[in-house]
Amino acid sequence: MKVQAPQSALDVLKEILENNQDKPQNVRVYFAGFACSGAVFSLALDEEQMSDTSYDLGGIHFIMDDNEYLTYGNVTISEVPPQGFVVSVDNPPQRDTGYSECGGSCCDGCSGC
Repeated sequence: MKVQAPQSALDVLKEILENNQDKPQNVRVYFAGFACSGAVFSLALDEEQMSDTSYDLGGIHFIMDDNEYLTYGNVTISEVPPQGFVVSVDNPPQRDTGYSECGGSCCDGCSGC
């Protein structure tokens, strides 16, 4: 597993870890589902599992489920103030044609789906 992130994103993640000392100090990367713009990957503080692979970058311990890593590949994290982070992978999943998550469209309130 390899993670790429600019120093600005690492600094924000370090601040989050410092402000959450009572939570696990690993940053999990995971597939969170689909939105109108496509696959969504997210970050969470979590315990490392036996089924995880890991990567250390800038003093931060990133973890990802082995199967997700084998499927999606390496990770790139970009900071996008004020929204937060954009997490992308080498091989993002593609939504099946005709995929419907809510009532016949990709999502309520989205345009251009």
